[in-house]
Amino acid sequence: MNRFHIGGLALCASMAACGWVREKTNGALNKGGELAGSAATEVIEGVTTGVERTWALDVQLSEELRTHGLKLGKVDLESGSSGKDNRLVIYLSTERTFNDTVSAVAFDKDGLEMGRTAFLLNKAAGTGDFHVVQFQDFTDLERKSRVEIK
Repeated sequence: MNRFHIGGLALCASMAACGWVREKTNGALNKGGELAGSAATEVIEGVTTGVERTWALDVQLSEELRTHGLKLGKVDLESGSSGKDNRLVIYLSTERTFNDTVSAVAFDKDGLEMGRTAFLLNKAAGTGDFHVVQFQDFTDLERKSRVEIK
């Protein structure tokens, strides 16, 4: 009978140890998975940021508009009805009242002009708002292109 008790105790101790080992192994695997997931997320965010920079559209305000108190904020690019990226959504703010027609000229990555449009900008002092700058259907604002607003 004594052997039976000792065997039973040994069996119980083995099972308890296995459960403890399993818990610790699962914990280590989960922690390793969290670290790997975190590292993968950072890599993906880095790649995304690099791609955004590579495909970024360079939009600049002329010195004359900056002198009149205009400032450029967020810039987004949208597809027009033709399916080409020819709609520029820009945020403009001003320190002073501004009421004039402004032109936007688009250049490709080689510096060749590829589109031109004009829009009326009527802003009260100390205000800011988004404006849609619609280029012609044939204009496709491609990566590494530039738009000058003057």
